[in-house]
Amino acid sequence: MIGTVAVLAGFAVVERSVDASTGRDASCTPTDAHVLLPRGETVPVRAEPTLDSPAIGTLQGHAVVSVLGGQGGWARIAVGAEPYGWVQADRLGIDARSGSALYSRPGPLGQNLATLDGDTARFRLLGCRGTRLQVIDARNGVVWIDQRRRQEIQTK
Repeated sequence: MIGTVAVLAGFAVVERSVDASTGRDASCTPTDAHVLLPRGETVPVRAEPTLDSPAIGTLQGHAVVSVLGGQGGWARIAVGAEPYGWVQADRLGIDARSGSALYSRPGPLGQNLATLDGDTARFRLLGCRGTRLQVIDARNGVVWIDQRRRQEIQTK
């Protein structure tokens, strides 16, 4: 019985670590993302990753930012070379080209679920961890994209 509880607790830790929004200020390899709003609309940039935090600025629809990390469904962003603040991660999108692999989770336990074929696919960003981006779209659901592979494909 004790061994079963320990194994189940171990699975709970692994499952919990899959969510990019858990943990404290997960950092990731900087990646470009764009604001998923029509031109002319804005999204607030917050000083901290909460709705209660004061807005320190705004981003216009279609603006391009660099995602530096994530926490609790928020993305830490930079505009240009300067760290800027926090926006809700699902307000940001990334593009992935044909050949990008989609994984079930970040890290070595992630199973390769599919490889994108055809044109560039646009995903709504949910979070990031290391070189992996957690994204969602209607066809694939919630998956992870390996940024290293995505960048290799984009430079070809």
